[in-house]
Amino acid sequence: MKKVEIHGHRGDRGHFPENSIPAFLSALQKGVDVLEMDVVISKDKQVVVSHEPFMASLYMLQPNGKSILKNEEKNFNLYQMDYEVIKQFDGGSKINPKFLQQQKIKTYKPLLSEVISAVENFIEKHQLSSVKYNIELKSEVEDYGIFQPEPEEFVHLVAQVLKDHQIENRVILQSFDIQILEEIHQQHPSFTLAYLVEDGEATANLKKLSFTPSIYSPHFTLVSSQKVKKLQQQKIKVIPWTVNTTKDLQQMMEFGVDGIISDYPELAINIRDHYL
Repeated sequence: MKKVEIHGHRGDRGHFPENSIPAFLSALQKGVDVLEMDVVISKDKQVVVSHEPFMASLYMLQPNGKSILKNEEKNFNLYQMDYEVIKQFDGGSKINPKFLQQQKIKTYKPLLSEVISAVENFIEKHQLSSVKYNIELKSEVEDYGIFQPEPEEFVHLVAQVLKDHQIENRVILQSFDIQILEEIHQQHPSFTLAYLVEDGEATANLKKLSFTPSIYSPHFTLVSSQKVKKLQQQKIKVIPWTVNTTKDLQQMMEFGVDGIISDYPELAINIRDHYL
C-alpha cells in the first residue's frame, strides 16, 4: 500500500494553540510529512499565519488579557492592523473549548517567514526529515479590499516569502477561492495547487477552474473509494480535511486517499503506519 501523507492541521491543533510555532514544532516531532497552515495579510503587507483575517473571539485575547466579544471580533481586522500590533495579541492562554487537550501557553500569530525559519532550523538541529508546507490563502470574494488585498497582490506577497526562503518546490498552495487559484496558476504555473471544497460534486467543482489542479481537497464526508479512484485516474491527488477520529481516519485509508489533514497528527500517523 502507498504511504499516505499526513498533514498536521494548523500544526498540531489537537494539543497546541493553532497556527503557532509551538504547534508546528510539535507536529514536526510527531513525524508529519506536511505542515498545514493558513495565511492572511496585515496592513503593512506582512504575510501572517492566521486562520481568520480578524482576532477570533473563540481563542484570542487582547494585549491587556481581556476577552474579545463575538460581536466585536471583526472590528479587530488584521488587514487594518500593522504586524507589530497583531503580534501583541495572545493566541494561546485562553482555552479553546473545541480542543480541551490543547496546552495553555501564551503565544501569538507568527509571520510566515518566521514559521519557515523556525521549522527549517528545528529540522536541521534535530536531524529530522524535510517537510512540505501546505499553505491556505484565506480568501473570500466579498472580503477583497476589506479584510484582504486583491488576489494579484495577495498571491505576490505570499510567493515572495516562499522564494526568499527557497522552498517553492516543497509547497502546496491551497484555497477555496477560485480567483486566488487562477491567479497563482497564472503568476506561478510551477506551484503545486490544491482546490479546497466543502460541498458539491468533484466533476462540477473542477469545471469552475480553467486548469486541472494537482490536488482536490474536499471535506472528508464527501469522499468515497469510487470518487477517489475517478480523480486519481485524472492524475489528481485526493487529500481530505479535517479527519480526526480513528473510524474516519481508517475509512479514508481504505478509500485510498493520497493524504489526510488532521488536528491529531500522531493518531493519523499511527493509523497510517498500521496500514503500511
